[in-house]
Amino acid sequence: MTLQVTEFIDETLSHCARELVSRFRSGLEVRSKSDASLVTEADLASEKEALRRIKEAFPHDLILSEETHTTASHRPEGKHVWIVDPLDGTTNFANGYPYFCVSIARGVFAADGSIRVVAGGIIDPIRGKSYLAESGRGAWSGGARLHVRPERPVAKAFLVTGFYFTAPEKLLPEVERFARVAQHCPAIRRDGAAALDLALVAEGIFDGFWENGLQVWDVAAGSLLVTEAGGVVQNYPGISADYDLEKTGIVAGNPATVASIAGLL
Repeated sequence: MTLQVTEFIDETLSHCARELVSRFRSGLEVRSKSDASLVTEADLASEKEALRRIKEAFPHDLILSEETHTTASHRPEGKHVWIVDPLDGTTNFANGYPYFCVSIARGVFAADGSIRVVAGGIIDPIRGKSYLAESGRGAWSGGARLHVRPERPVAKAFLVTGFYFTAPEKLLPEVERFARVAQHCPAIRRDGAAALDLALVAEGIFDGFWENGLQVWDVAAGSLLVTEAGGVVQNYPGISADYDLEKTGIVAGNPATVASIAGLL
């Protein structure tokens, strides 16, 4: 069944990607949500397709999704839950910048209510490239196994991060963290789609990634991709011994890079 789930994720990602590509640079109406982030009809169309397929194929599973604000407050141990971000990088999409993705993961609730991701995938609709992972079985793209970049000094690393518009008292600490890392690494990108950032870490493009303030749908599939590609994922230093999707901050990459970034944060 695990393989069938991964195939289902791959097919669903392709369906959602078509919804996004057909609307890209088409003059969509853009609305602001209560947190000042953006939403378009493309987000909603992609989500509608994902949720329709999940409900038909897995009617007994729960769903966590961004745009419809579906939640899973009741978390029985062993119950499966789908975690969907129908368009990560909406601001990029709305401005015609071709860096965005769809992220879909399937998890299972542990006894303490936390989520363990068992399968997941991310698709870059512009390149038509999908990334898939299964717990304990590895990560791959186009049939090729994914591996994080080999370790090298952080001064030579290629890193990616993100921080979003928020109140000054919350934004300033993130800018200060960026400055601390930037003093040691000259090559840092901020592309605005965390899930795709994580996929590129798993692919070995970026050495590492860090960001605070993300939601579970931003990191569910991507965190599994990184670990299954031989990397490590942790919360911000001092937060949690084991990575928890719903706790503060994420640092991901090869072990040496993660240790370096965590030390600077």
